[in-house]
Amino acid sequence: MTKINFDPINLTQALVQCPSVTPKDEGALDIVENHLSHLGFKCTRLPFSDKNSYDVDNLFASIGSTGKHLAFAGHTDVVPPGNEDSWKYPPFSAKIDGDKLYGRGSEDMKSNIACFISATHAFIEKHGANFNGKLSFIITGDEEKDAINGTSKMLEWTKQNNIIFDQCIVGEPTSNKSIGDKIKIGRRGSISFFITVKGVQGHTANAHRAENSAHHLTTLLNNIISKPLDKGNDNFLPTSIQIATIDIGNTAQNIIPEFAKATVNIRFNDMHTSESLIEWMQNHIDSVFKNIDKSSCSFTIDSSAEAFLTKPGSLSKLMSDSIAEVTSKNSKTEMATDGGTSDARFIKDYCEVAELGIRNQTLHQVNEFVYLNDLKDLQKIYLKILENYFSKN
Repeated sequence: MTKINFDPINLTQALVQCPSVTPKDEGALDIVENHLSHLGFKCTRLPFSDKNSYDVDNLFASIGSTGKHLAFAGHTDVVPPGNEDSWKYPPFSAKIDGDKLYGRGSEDMKSNIACFISATHAFIEKHGANFNGKLSFIITGDEEKDAINGTSKMLEWTKQNNIIFDQCIVGEPTSNKSIGDKIKIGRRGSISFFITVKGVQGHTANAHRAENSAHHLTTLLNNIISKPLDKGNDNFLPTSIQIATIDIGNTAQNIIPEFAKATVNIRFNDMHTSESLIEWMQNHIDSVFKNIDKSSCSFTIDSSAEAFLTKPGSLSKLMSDSIAEVTSKNSKTEMATDGGTSDARFIKDYCEVAELGIRNQTLHQVNEFVYLNDLKDLQKIYLKILENYFSKN
């Protein structure tokens, strides 16, 4: 049995010390479950399988039976640490050095889970378990990789069991210079194009007898990045087109390559959809290959998320007001949509959702860390949100 300690620093350490690289859990969900069970939550483990992905264990926990229903969503899985020799301390040691706690997943996003559990403990200790509302935790072990057997399937399960949420807070690292100065009310979409161009192999001295696939691919890539897709809007940054890979695989300097491949990733705002971007890509190919066999250029796609925006409403206002109460700041919390994708892309189909967490500064990096004082500040903000949400001031 895991020792029950609700201090956010201690709990962050305990979670980071679990090397839960997707899809491994290594005890992380047990720690969350033990702490929430101690508070009176009904905990349900939700393991999911899929022929197209690995098996994943997940946790749903809930307390309360009537009133407004707030959910907290997060993930205990982490990305690989990379070269461990490059780390100042072992990546799963959760070493505290001065004012910092180091470790893979410390920022993304185990500290946020720890702070919300700690805040929930303080809330129940102060107001009791009968607070005239419902509070749930949606914790997955499948966010950093495939995201097939995680949050999306958990939400399908809640729907099948007639569990309805009013609002949800996702504990991703969103803060910028200080805790609570930025929350996310939407996210850009993401689509990747895997392009293959087929030419005719030949000797570089006899170019007239060959068709250089690399030349045609280069022309296409130059074409698609020559003009920005948009200038952004009031809620989103401009769409970003990035060439991630160019692969020819030629082992000799005197051979014109038959095949050339590239990967293009587009992070797009709500002025576009995956469908419209597929059409956009095909139009570029048709233009570049209009005098060449169009079948010589093909692509496949991986569309992992559509852009979405939860317009500022009751949840984001309550969150920003709570942040102001705790931090005593006059400046408004920024409502942003930047960054990568998160599981909010699934939750937005079920209820109003916003994201708030620790400072975004070292996630996925070597020597990932969080400041100890930031953990204390985030715990206080989460507690104030709970009190304001359930009208317990």
